[in-house]
This record gives sequence, C-alpha cells and structure tokens, in this order.
Amino acid sequence: MNSPVASFKAFAHEHDDLPAFHAAFLILAFLTAGLLNLGAFGLLVLAHMTLDVVKYRERHNFSWKLTAEGVIRESLVDVTLLAVGLVFSVYLHHGVGIASVAGLMRAEVSVLRMLAMLVPKLKILHHFLKIVAHLHHYLEQVHPKHRAGWSGLDFLCFYFLGLCAFLLIFAAPLMHVEWSLIGEILAEELIPWRL
Repeated sequence: MNSPVASFKAFAHEHDDLPAFHAAFLILAFLTAGLLNLGAFGLLVLAHMTLDVVKYRERHNFSWKLTAEGVIRESLVDVTLLAVGLVFSVYLHHGVGIASVAGLMRAEVSVLRMLAMLVPKLKILHHFLKIVAHLHHYLEQVHPKHRAGWSGLDFLCFYFLGLCAFLLIFAAPLMHVEWSLIGEILAEELIPWRL
C-alpha cells in the first residue's frame, strides 16, 4: 500500500531527469496546440491576466495604474502571439483569398496555416504552464522591467498588435470577401468549444 505512494513521490522528484517524460510532454503539448482553437488559448491568456491582477493588486498592493502596467508587461507577448495567430487564421483560411485557387495550393496553404498557428499556441501554452508550475515564485516576483519604461520588444509587440488590428478590421475589403465569412472564421477560432 505504501509502495505506490512511494513510487509516485519518487517519480514526482525525478521526472525532470527522465527523457521519456520530456518526450511525452512535448508530444502532448503539440497535440493540445493542434487540437484546440485560439479561443482556448485566449482563455489561458485571460487566466494569466487575471492572475496578474491578483498578483499586482492584492499581493503587492499596487495602484490600479501600476497593476495595469504589470498586467500588460506580463501578457504582452502572449496577446501579440494570439493576435498574430488570429491574423494567420483569417488570411490563410481555405475559404478566402488565394487559398481557394487550386487544390494543391490549398493544401500547401493549409499546412502553412497550421504551422503558423501552432507556434503561437505552443508559446502561450509553454508560458502558462511555466507560470502554473512555479506559481508561488511567480506571485512573489514583480516583472523585472516594471516601472522602467517600455523596451524595444514591447514597442515591437505594440506595433504588431496595431498591425494585426488593422488587418483584422479591414480583412473583408482587403481579400474581397463578405464580412459574414470573416465573422464565421473568427467565431470558429475564438469560441473555445468549437473544435
């Protein structure tokens, strides 16, 4: 009776040193990122942002302005990746633009779309799992650049967010399709239970 508990404890302490565990985790991460839509990862980003509000407001007693800065700093890359993934999902969708020209090209664009959306999903998943794995440490540590001004990477993320917003707002006229099609694509990608 004590043996299964002891075995589980030993695994918990030694799992980081097992190559099979890392391989299984990597495969599981790829499968999760491939099967779930961007809405599920949007929920992860939202959970992360909610945790940041608690972290900065409740744990560190910051003002709402400093809490907002902390939330932005902690989630800026994830939100940017989510926006970039959303742009790829719209512009490389099989029902719009160049992707519907020919069957072979459609298959190539579908593979490109899958790969382009897999990268943001994997990065968001990795970042979220890293936070959850070290939750106590994460809650204790303030972002290293909090109150230090925006970095070049931050400005690059803001630029890409603006570009993504522009491309999504003007997707229908730029690709000469109906707004209803763009709405369907966005719903397909952003409603988490629509797998």
